[in-house]
Order: sequence, then C-alpha cells, then structure tokens
Amino acid sequence: MLSAADAVLAEALKLAEWRLPVFPCAATKRPTCPHGFLDATRDPAAVRALWRDHPAPLIGVPTGKTTGIFVLDVDTAKHDTAADWLERYASYLPETRSHRTQSGGLHLLFKHHPGLRNTQAKLVLGVDTRAEGGYVLWWPAAIEHGHHRAPLADLPEWLVTALTPPPPETRPAMPPPRTPAAAKAKIEGIVGTVAAACEGQRNSLVFWGACRLAELVKQTVITQGDAIALAVEAARQAGLSAAEANRTVASAFRGQQ
Repeated sequence: MLSAADAVLAEALKLAEWRLPVFPCAATKRPTCPHGFLDATRDPAAVRALWRDHPAPLIGVPTGKTTGIFVLDVDTAKHDTAADWLERYASYLPETRSHRTQSGGLHLLFKHHPGLRNTQAKLVLGVDTRAEGGYVLWWPAAIEHGHHRAPLADLPEWLVTALTPPPPETRPAMPPPRTPAAAKAKIEGIVGTVAAACEGQRNSLVFWGACRLAELVKQTVITQGDAIALAVEAARQAGLSAAEANRTVASAFRGQQ
C-alpha cells in the first residue's frame, strides 16, 4: 500500500501524463516550491524532484494559457452570496468539468479565454476566478467525491463581458450641459440606460454609468452623494445586489479621482 506522500506523487505524475503542469502545495494551499506556479512542470523527473525537495500533500495546477484552463471558484460553503449567485445563474452555465473543493465549494472549469486574469469577488462575494497568472488546487487528487469529469466548455459570453474591464476612456470629456434642463436630461439618460441593462451587460453598464455620473460631479452638475445614490439605485433596478451595486459604483468613482 502506498504511503500518503507516495500517493500524492503518483497523482501528480498522472496529471503530468495528461499534459497538465503540476507543483506541490501545502495544506494551507500555498506553494511549497520557491517560485510557486512558475515551477510547475510536466516532466516526470522534474515532478519527482519537486516533491522530493518540497514535499506537500496537495497538487497545484496553473490556470491561463499554459494549461488552457479558466476556473470559476464558487465558495458556496462560506458565502451565502455565492450560493445565491450559483442558484440564480446555474441555468445560464453550460455543462463543464467541475470539482468539489475541500471546504464544500465548487470549481467550475472552462476553456481559457484570452485577456482574462484573476478576480476576487468581482461577480459577487465568494465567487472568484482563476485565469492568466493564477492556479488552483486539483481537488480530485485529494478528494474522491463530488467531481464531474465532463469536457471543458467555452466560457459563456455573458461571463466574459462581466469579467472584462471596460476599455480606458480615450475620448475627451464631454462639455457640461449648458442648462438645468439639459443636465436633467443627461442624468436621466445615463440612469435609464443602466437601469435597463440586460444580463451579461449589467456590470459593465453600471461601471460605465457611474463613470459618466462621476464626470458630471467634476463639472459640478451634480453632487457626489446624489450621483452615487442614483448609480446604485439604477444598478439595483438592473438586477444587481446591493453589495454588487455599491462595489461597482465605488470602483468607478475611484477610477475618476
């Protein structure tokens, strides 16, 4: 019978045979090798050397273009917001490979999408992503239950949109409205556009609308307090939670300072 250390090494070598680069991670989920996921390798001799020199009970796998893997980390065990998000959007997610995590959460694995990087609570508290520059623990090597070994699906476009930061503003700032009526119409137009946002566009349009209102604050057309309140309320009308709305609006206003 294999020892625990030999069993982990055997699983790491198996993943390397599947062309997945691997590296050792401690029970704390932190890499034990000096350069973290940059030390990941598919070479069997190098894998053995990593576990010999930096023994650890868990196996890390890089995400991003190196492996072609994007991971949606849904921590339903620790965050009710994550569980609510998954229940709300489960029907919009394609069937794909999934891994149950040690804490009882869920890793949903998709094909890597160029341009995406790691995020933390960008979608909602408790839902993180691992893409270029990140890694995940390969839980099927440590936990026997709760895994669905389907082929990797493409990341849905609505998620790509939600996770893609808006392009930097390149156009010159618009001149301030000349009359109170024009200012009122401009504000109502921004707020109305945000409130009517469809799924897949909500986060990006909320961010856009908050940026436009922040510009009006700089032009002394509206106070910052009123602008933030309008942006948050429009985001809530579009379907975002209070936490999502406040976080996205605050991020937009910080970027305009």
